[in-house]
Amino acid sequence: MFLLDDLLLAPARGLHFIASSIHDAAQDEVENERQALRDELNDLYMDLEAGALSEEAFDAREEEILDRLDELADLEADLEGGGD
Repeated sequence: MFLLDDLLLAPARGLHFIASSIHDAAQDEVENERQALRDELNDLYMDLEAGALSEEAFDAREEEILDRLDELADLEADLEGGGD
């Protein structure tokens, strides 16, 4: 009887494994992009302090980076809510 149960549930387990793998990959991608944006923001601050960047250029790029970080936070919240 257990063998029959295993055979009948195998497709569902396979789909769960695939969905879980996709979810984990999406979370990894979000985290990698977040880290890249943080690194870019750090470089931006260093360029501003070194005088290699104007205040206007700094403000514009900083706003873009912070907006994208906010979008990633929302995306991660969606992934957490609909993930497992």
